[in-house]
Amino acid sequence: MISDKSTIQQILGALIKHPQYLNQSDKYNIELSDFSNRFEKIIFTAIYNLNRNGLKKIQIIDIENYLESDNLAKEIFEKNNGIEFLQDLDEFTDDSNFDYYYNKLKKINLLRDYQKMGIDISEFYCEDLTAPKAFEINERFEQLNISDITDGLKKKILNIENKYLKNDTTEVESAVEGIEELIQGFYDKSDVGLPIQGIFTNEVLSGARKGTLCIRSAASGTGKTRQAVGDACFLAFPLRYDRAHETWIKTGNSEKVLFIATEQDFDEIRKMILAYLTDINESRFRYGDFSKTEEKIIKQAIQVMKAYEDNFFIVRMPNPTIELVKNIIRENCLTKEISYVFYDYIFIGPSLLNEFKGFSLRNDEVLLMFATALKDLSVELNIFIMTSTQVNANADDNRNIRNEASLAGGRATINKADYGLIMARPTKEEIEALGELCVKYGEPNVVTDVFKVRSGQWTQVRIWSKVDLGTLKKQDLFLTNSRLEAVNDFTANFGYLIQELIPDEEEKVTELIQTLNG
Repeated sequence: MISDKSTIQQILGALIKHPQYLNQSDKYNIELSDFSNRFEKIIFTAIYNLNRNGLKKIQIIDIENYLESDNLAKEIFEKNNGIEFLQDLDEFTDDSNFDYYYNKLKKINLLRDYQKMGIDISEFYCEDLTAPKAFEINERFEQLNISDITDGLKKKILNIENKYLKNDTTEVESAVEGIEELIQGFYDKSDVGLPIQGIFTNEVLSGARKGTLCIRSAASGTGKTRQAVGDACFLAFPLRYDRAHETWIKTGNSEKVLFIATEQDFDEIRKMILAYLTDINESRFRYGDFSKTEEKIIKQAIQVMKAYEDNFFIVRMPNPTIELVKNIIRENCLTKEISYVFYDYIFIGPSLLNEFKGFSLRNDEVLLMFATALKDLSVELNIFIMTSTQVNANADDNRNIRNEASLAGGRATINKADYGLIMARPTKEEIEALGELCVKYGEPNVVTDVFKVRSGQWTQVRIWSKVDLGTLKKQDLFLTNSRLEAVNDFTANFGYLIQELIPDEEEKVTELIQTLNG
């Protein structure tokens, strides 16, 4: 174990000549643990107690007399030739160098404590003077202070930790690293996600960007789930039937999507998908009174679903917990190469409460932890996640942009989200106030208040849309500020909404549309 006898001797010799150093606790902190063997500890204990008893300068005879009362200590003192040791201290100690030897003692003892923990200290001090670079290492040791050593060892430990703990959420890079690739990305639109439904919604969100979490909240019955399924379908299926033109058209994407339902069963989600693809109001499916044409369209929709059976997966989770959600998302995204996840909505259920039983957490804290888990997953797996929450009575106040204060369960839920939106039905007064905008663009039946956008300028705006909850279609009509004034400086590049599929996929879609439109 590391030690330096000469340093110990200089310290003990200086304390014998100037025991008052022990009283200067603001400057020196010398303890029994600073000495490595019993003999040194006995000498220090004698000096310490003689100083406490008022001696201003300690003689050899004072230490010898002090040890007379302790037979074991006296025996160790005599066995180690204590008188000769003290005489050498008196002769060879230079008390003017006490500060130097004090600091050296502390540095050596710090390294000794690290050494006891099994930490390699060889780069700071070399006990074997015949070893290569021993002189260089020990010479550098003389220049170090306590902070230099602790900081250096912390860096070593952190490097080891980072090797095993480093993940996509904790990285350090130079500001200039990868700047050329970043600039090229501006031209390639690599920071723009694939589109969901609604041209204004896409411009505000920059599409369904991977690595982000979007929380789109609303009151019950506003269509949270249906809009989510519609957006999921738009990502998963590159075509749908257009009733107005009586033809199958190319629209949407061909991506792998996971939809996690919390209240609906599998068949309810399947009916929504059929309604989206066929442009037939879902309520018609309850009765089965279809025309021959509609029956044909439904059969064609089944063909589409089979052609893209690997693009849309459904998980039913009526009693979610954070760990269950994390496991399900990880498993499906990794095994099925899914990049887009829609989690129906975040709520406090019995299983979630039981997960934190005994932790005395408030509901808002639990909801924040849930949202945090979803955000972490979006970064870890590089996926886009959209979810929603319920709103409280504050959402009825439409005088300003609805914000986190309208979220049920606590405003902290939105903290980790990249995008925060709240949907509501326009009031009669709002429709009247919009006046010419409704005449020019059409009358909306849903307004979406955008109150948080982490990447982009379009926040504190309202998107007015026409949503058909029966067929899951959504059309954005216009954009206003909180005072219902049109945002005239809104500039959008909607070109990215037209996606170019890879050649094989493009050919597949073209052939399928030709077959369906036969």
